[in-house]
Amino acid sequence: MKVGFKEDTVLLSVPASGDIRTLQSELTYFSKVVCEELILVPCGIKTDLGSIPLFLQNIFPKDGKAMFAYILHDYLYQTGMFKRLESDAVLEEAMASLGVAWWRRKAVKFGLRIGGFVAWNEHRKNDKKGV
Repeated sequence: MKVGFKEDTVLLSVPASGDIRTLQSELTYFSKVVCEELILVPCGIKTDLGSIPLFLQNIFPKDGKAMFAYILHDYLYQTGMFKRLESDAVLEEAMASLGVAWWRRKAVKFGLRIGGFVAWNEHRKNDKKGV
């Protein structure tokens, strides 16, 4: 099976205000990074697409080429399906499969190393609470 997303389009509900969207259609991704696993992102998950600071969104648009990869990554962080570094590696692989330039992938990876622990730890707190 080829690395990448099965779908060409995805449906998201867009709120009247705020930044959180809800996935209205499934998203399927085949990864070689995590033991050749097929990952199904179900309808209903919440996503901010990419957690990109506002001043960088002209360079790294949240709804650009990497959008599917950002949705997948949000799901992996929310569920804790894989370890944090594995989830980040899947994001980088997914962005490559979408044709995102190498320098953008490296910049996003660098940003995750600096600040991704905040979201990861917040979701793991929810695991402990049984949320």
